[in-house]
Amino acid sequence: MLCYYWVHMTNEITIGIISFNEQKNILNILNSIKSQKIPNSFHLREIIICDDSSDDTPNLIRSFTEENPDLKIHLFHNQVRKGAARGWNMIFKQSTGDIIVLYDADISLDENCTYNLVKNFAKIDNGLSASNSQPVNYSNIYERAAKFISNWLRKIRKQAITQYTVMGRAFAIKSDLAKKIHIPENIIAIDLFIQDEVLKLNKEIKYIDEAVVFFKAPSNLYDFLSQVIRADSGHRQISLVKTKKLSKKMNLTTSISCFLNDPIGGIALLYCYSFLPYHKIKYSKKISHPKWYVAESTK
Repeated sequence: MLCYYWVHMTNEITIGIISFNEQKNILNILNSIKSQKIPNSFHLREIIICDDSSDDTPNLIRSFTEENPDLKIHLFHNQVRKGAARGWNMIFKQSTGDIIVLYDADISLDENCTYNLVKNFAKIDNGLSASNSQPVNYSNIYERAAKFISNWLRKIRKQAITQYTVMGRAFAIKSDLAKKIHIPENIIAIDLFIQDEVLKLNKEIKYIDEAVVFFKAPSNLYDFLSQVIRADSGHRQISLVKTKKLSKKMNLTTSISCFLNDPIGGIALLYCYSFLPYHKIKYSKKISHPKWYVAESTK
């Protein structure tokens, strides 16, 4: 009876976005949300934006809000940079929907992305739905390396729940679960932290391959390796309790499969990784600060 009731009631959706100096991207994601195809069994209740920007981002949001009052956008703008964890905690606290969908400010969405993320919550045990992130640019060597990693991640996610299943660019979580989670402000890999917390609450994680989000891959070596180092630092920071770690066998077989499918991307990745030791020595402390590093080439 409970499942039947959940399916046939109207489920309220809160969309949350955190942003920092996204004046080139913020209207793109807002228009992408506006164009989402969401069936009548779900209703977009509100959009909550936590913004730390010092550029024109908040003014662009305010203008868009005035032009689209039906979207019910709530802007929380900080005069100083508070960081991603503070923003996500605020969204969790302020949400009034049944489901929270979190989107990065620098992505665009497939028109069915939101629905694909929320549709599986008809199953009571489902606590979080993870998206499929795909780069939109992969012409130079750094972008090809990023594309190779995206293909590798997609194969990994489709096989099992590992520390690479949930990515912060887009995912959905039940609101009642989110309100039980508090993200420490020193956490870098917030998505991984939330994944593990949801599993601790005995709820399932679902990877949704059809929930596609598009992002701009880093187009220079510094930005590419900075994201690699930051991800590695974030994973090392968290002591996983419930999340299944990636096995060496799965890592190897998936890497070989991806290389056979995209040898040029594989070679590009090996080239970029050859500079990794130097970048770790020179930039690791700067890149791994909890107030996230901004990859300028993705702006």
